[in-house]
Amino acid sequence: MLKIVYPAGREHCQEAANVFASLYRQITDVTPALITEAEDDCDLVVIGGDDENVFTHKMIMEAKVPAFRIRYGTDDYHLYSIKENDRRILFLAGGNTRALFYAVYDYFETYGGCSYFWDGDIIPKAESLPMEDIDRAESSRFQYRGLRYFAHRSLTRFQAEQWDLDDWKKELDWLLKKRFNLYMLRIGIDDIFQKTFPDIVPYPKKWEPIPEAIDRSYDDRNLFWSLEYRGQLRKEILSYGRKRGLMHPEDCGTMTHWYSRTPQAFLDAVKPGFVPQANKNYREQTGLVWDICQDKNMDNYFKLTQTHIKEYGSPELFHTIGLAERVCYPDRKRNQELKLYAYRRIENRVHKEYPNAPLLLASWDFQCFWDSEEVPELLRTLNPANTILFDYTSDTASENNFTKWLTDHNFRWIFGIFQALEASNEVRGNYPVIEQRLAEAVKDPLCIGMIMWPEQSHADTLMLEYHAANSWRPEHISIKDFLKQFCRKRYRMQRETISAAWQTMLPLIREGSWGTTWFRDWENCRHSDCYPDFVYKPLTSSVPLMRAFDARTLSKAKQMYDRWVNGLHSAPESMRILASLNWNDADDFLKRDAIDLARTATVRLGNFLACDIALRMEQWRKNTDDNGTEILRRLDALFEVVHLLHAVVSAHKDFSLWESLLDLQRKQETNPAFEHTLKGNANNGYCRTMIAELFPACYLPEFRILKDRITKEINAGNRADETFVFDEKEVNAPSDHFFATPLKEFAPDFDAAYKQLPQTIARVAELMEQYC
Repeated sequence: MLKIVYPAGREHCQEAANVFASLYRQITDVTPALITEAEDDCDLVVIGGDDENVFTHKMIMEAKVPAFRIRYGTDDYHLYSIKENDRRILFLAGGNTRALFYAVYDYFETYGGCSYFWDGDIIPKAESLPMEDIDRAESSRFQYRGLRYFAHRSLTRFQAEQWDLDDWKKELDWLLKKRFNLYMLRIGIDDIFQKTFPDIVPYPKKWEPIPEAIDRSYDDRNLFWSLEYRGQLRKEILSYGRKRGLMHPEDCGTMTHWYSRTPQAFLDAVKPGFVPQANKNYREQTGLVWDICQDKNMDNYFKLTQTHIKEYGSPELFHTIGLAERVCYPDRKRNQELKLYAYRRIENRVHKEYPNAPLLLASWDFQCFWDSEEVPELLRTLNPANTILFDYTSDTASENNFTKWLTDHNFRWIFGIFQALEASNEVRGNYPVIEQRLAEAVKDPLCIGMIMWPEQSHADTLMLEYHAANSWRPEHISIKDFLKQFCRKRYRMQRETISAAWQTMLPLIREGSWGTTWFRDWENCRHSDCYPDFVYKPLTSSVPLMRAFDARTLSKAKQMYDRWVNGLHSAPESMRILASLNWNDADDFLKRDAIDLARTATVRLGNFLACDIALRMEQWRKNTDDNGTEILRRLDALFEVVHLLHAVVSAHKDFSLWESLLDLQRKQETNPAFEHTLKGNANNGYCRTMIAELFPACYLPEFRILKDRITKEINAGNRADETFVFDEKEVNAPSDHFFATPLKEFAPDFDAAYKQLPQTIARVAELMEQYC
């Protein structure tokens, strides 16, 4: 008989004991009893070190157990077993609350063969589990390890704002299983204004549209669940994490952003004034940063933070974005001085009130708007003892990152993987860059963390597992080596086949990082010219206009052409492997990952063809002997690829906006008007992605407009180097129809698409061989 002894009055120890008992029961079908006083007539699992469990202390004092090899107050943990009078005793000790959970989960992974993933666990069956000859002490290389969850809305799998408490409990338990210690909810600031300024900012009436919402955009932050419920949900999420020892940074300073806008009621009452805004972004007052030169505004910003601490949080760690994405003045030096001033104001305020709490400086603005000499200028003015550079964009292709910022080598910092951008929810790890830079980070004793900060959660299961393993101990930096471990743990059926698909797909996976897809650009270019570097824009901006190439764009297009064609070299083999899977015998893990790989390869083919067509069109304009036949063939091929991608994503409910809406409604009473908002959150210039309903509604009709126009111009021999002008009504018609039509009418037939999936994937392989 096995019993689990935990110290009475220690809630986290009791919960760790419950977890141990649950996993033990799932494996052996035997339920251990939970006790608070050790007994002499049974095998024991002892939860808690000598600082928590009296029995553990007794055994150490009697020299039956050595002192645990852990640093108390850290994430260290130790599993140690002894045999006493024909009974077995297993001790699980952790340096802090979360480490005790690490110990429990590690026992079942190491000795029970369990594997833990965001989308479920693999729990094998066994008659018994080992409890002898165990001496396993673990400590992490990095002090901070974790994930951020962001504020976009569309598909439930990827968008954390759409998860309920049960979803979050599963997610936070998974964080512990992967030995993470930090997470952050950047999913709006919920009801903090109502709680901080109750006399000024009321709760909205039920389902009342919020005045600051911008229709048909990600800025439409109209509620799907009531604000009162969302506040309670946040409270319960953070309480659940805190009881398990997980850290959650407190947002502070200039928090105004598109997902955390200032309520109009506050602006009307307080009239804070704003910092200047010289660029196109954040023109609406609700998105402007309050004038931080005025003490009252800094006071109010910090009142929000203090309310969050009081209602939900804990002041152990802080985070600021500074004046992220703001260009306040056209003059760069003046603009930079204001940004430096903002950081000094924020840092001073945080450490005046919480002198020992670290402040994380988010790197997004540094990477996007600063140069490599300006970041060190800021760091030299801050105290390295309580301020940390949070470079969560370490995987960018840009050279503007920690390798240039930390020239003085005296500042603590965190290595981070961003895995941009929102429009790309496929598998896309930039492993060559990550492998090189992570190896550099590991050598630096001032690198104290490894964080993944994606815009979409759960998009890339391989990257999540790679990050988890290396953030604990970076022994698996080589993705090829790590992939073998990943496949061994995740797949029980058809393991060799899916492993071969992963290995051959790696070159193509690497080429998608920080990239975009053509269907995003179609919509994006309808509104502005704010993304001039996207390769496919010269072609896809035909909706509503097609720009002529300049030398810079041609050069970039050629670079991207070479990048895609090199990556696609082995992709047909991968797709044939996927097509050969026994899809009728696939478990949920295999289905999800095989579809992820298939859609990744298909969208890369589409990107390549779009780039190829753009280059060929430029040559056609200059060469009168070219009749454009090859362009038209490739247009037909690209149109087919869009159809095929639609077929791939229609085979899984992960990619259905309609299913995501139903999921919201099942979880909690949902705003009956939210379908319109959800459509706008998904179908806009920044967020368009692989959403099944958007293919028949928007992507295919829009591509038909583009295809017909290019075909017409080529057949007419119109080689003029000029912009194509489209009829605005015609261009807007697909999106207008999408918003006017019930979402359900665009929902896919999942069973039919899944049944056809092998043939769909095989056809993609044929097109790759034909055109690449």
